[in-house]
Amino acid sequence: MHNGGREQPIKAAAIVAYDGTNYAGFQIQPNDRTVQGEIERALSVIFKQEIRINYAGRTDSRVHAFGQVIDFSLPFFIDNESLKKALNSLLDKDIRILKVFSVSDDFHSRYLAKAREYLYFIFTGEVLPPFLRNYVWHRRDVNVEKIRQMTHLFVGRRDFRFVANEPNDKNCVREVHFFRVKRIRNFVVFHVRANAFLRGMVRNMVGLSVFFSSNDLQKDSAGNIIFEDVPYFKAPANGLFLRRVIY
Repeated sequence: MHNGGREQPIKAAAIVAYDGTNYAGFQIQPNDRTVQGEIERALSVIFKQEIRINYAGRTDSRVHAFGQVIDFSLPFFIDNESLKKALNSLLDKDIRILKVFSVSDDFHSRYLAKAREYLYFIFTGEVLPPFLRNYVWHRRDVNVEKIRQMTHLFVGRRDFRFVANEPNDKNCVREVHFFRVKRIRNFVVFHVRANAFLRGMVRNMVGLSVFFSSNDLQKDSAGNIIFEDVPYFKAPANGLFLRRVIY
């Protein structure tokens, strides 16, 4: 159904859930299968021309999402529910469009986002159930009470270069609203919200926390964690989920 003669493109946004196991991350890459590439391919089939999307957050290979947000301009009108169904019919079942909604022409899923939230899951049982292997980090020596002794290091507005994999000339000041951890039976769940995240930031925060809980990191006399001479450590990608984006 066409747009009745409207000259300006129509803009839409969508909430996307995906299992990142079989993708080389969200962002499109030459010669690799990515979530962005699959969505753009499906949109191009529907509209019979190339459609590019914006997105709220870039996720690495094997990282998952409950609520990624994307936006894109449409060359002609299709109602939101029909577009959602058409996209889901073309996408593999490890990518699902949960909702399509109309937005103003100046909406941008990345630049207008006020905060992002991530969850990270660790399974601490003796034997990892095989159907969890792509969605948790299996590690038994996780002391939640000890981790809580260091969570203050990751909260507030500060330079987070010490937990980022970014070039030296990049501004690494971010504001973390909260960094929480709890145990639910054999699972340890981290929940973190920030205005924005740096590359590798959540996985490094989780990894350092677990590293500290197993007594491989120490505190100085002032109660600060000593990071000098600590081996590089990052939690595996498969336990990380982009939970939601806040506008």
